[in-house]
Amino acid sequence: MPKAKFICSECGYESPKWLGKCPACGKWASFKEAAETQSKIRKKSKKASPIKLEEVSLSDLERLPFKSSQLNQFFGGGIAKGSVILFAGEPGIGKSTFLLQLKNMLKNEPRILYISGEETEYQVAERAKRLNARGILFCSSTSLEEIAETAAQGYDIVIVDSVQTVASENIDALSGSTTQVKAVAEKMVELSKTRNITTILVGHVTKEGAIAGPKILEHLVDVVIYLEGDRTSPLRFLKCFKNRFGPTGNVVVLEMTSSGLSEIENPSRFFIAEKREEMSGSALTTIVEGNRSFIIEIQALVSAALYSSAARRIASMYDVKRLNLILAIMEKRLSMNFSAMDVYVNVPGGIFVKDTATDLAVACSIYSSFTDTPIPSDTIIIGEVGLGSEVRAVRDIDIRIREAEATGFNKILIPERNRINIKNAKIEIIRVGDIRKALEVLFGF
Repeated sequence: MPKAKFICSECGYESPKWLGKCPACGKWASFKEAAETQSKIRKKSKKASPIKLEEVSLSDLERLPFKSSQLNQFFGGGIAKGSVILFAGEPGIGKSTFLLQLKNMLKNEPRILYISGEETEYQVAERAKRLNARGILFCSSTSLEEIAETAAQGYDIVIVDSVQTVASENIDALSGSTTQVKAVAEKMVELSKTRNITTILVGHVTKEGAIAGPKILEHLVDVVIYLEGDRTSPLRFLKCFKNRFGPTGNVVVLEMTSSGLSEIENPSRFFIAEKREEMSGSALTTIVEGNRSFIIEIQALVSAALYSSAARRIASMYDVKRLNLILAIMEKRLSMNFSAMDVYVNVPGGIFVKDTATDLAVACSIYSSFTDTPIPSDTIIIGEVGLGSEVRAVRDIDIRIREAEATGFNKILIPERNRINIKNAKIEIIRVGDIRKALEVLFGF
């Protein structure tokens, strides 16, 4: 009779009894019961021969290059052969679409095996036909042993969709459990390293936005990639959080179309393409995703409320709590009165804004609509607003300035306290210490 044991789903810590809080990672209610299996005797590995690091030729690392320069840069020169990639995202966000397009994205037409534990060949073939994806070999299986045997038959890339549906026949636990997910990942890592096969493990994401399964899964793989976005918007963001063979923090912006995912070469121009010139209530600012900055438009509309006792505060793709905070600051510090006014804020383009560096732009767009005075269309506005109406320093200011300059803008308002390390900037940089100073520069307040 196998003994019962409990494993932390966050870090993999094992305990003979259930614990409310994991002593290793501190997570509450994270222990799951798993049947203890008989350990197998591993074969002895060959004796390691130490070498000098300076003698290692980095050019010997084989990569699968992309046709796109953006995706090549994202992966650090292409996908490293023999690497294991964890590709995560919410259901329906476009993970399978991206992977079915992978062969068309890569040069040299690599041999790809697509293994699905969730869909049949008919379901995947229908999607592949719509995407014009050809030459991909497919099989449906949830058995780890079957998958390992099939994957070892000489493929360049093996895609397992998803890691939570696969289970080993030698482990007495349900698929998706901590024990199974860990076993699947370990087996695929071993297969990739010994056969020089690139393996892509598709992972589901929980409601909290984390990858489902044990946290150790992220430590076992070489690369962790997320595909993010709002399903009501065509925009998708490919983000790299871990890469043992290249840089992290890279972001590629994609657009979901009827024929699949396509790259957006210049996201800033995409976000502001439909901006109307000299329209009151419109301000341009920047956000930072990973190591990239994008220029976006903030729209505000201030109008008399139908019933003054029920003035509305509505935000689309923006935090309404943040909007209420900015309005309270403007009322207190600038003696403005919005009590009988409806205030609407919108961020067009389909991207939800969390970056507090957009605060000043929101405040300026509200004032612009309130006074029906347009903001100069050649000006970018950046800054976080504090409760005293001060404009506080923001992160990555150099990246933001360079993006504004590269996109062709003439002026940029930045926080007075931000230090910049940019020489020979062609854009005019105006420093402001508070909202009042910013409004004075823009409107002669």
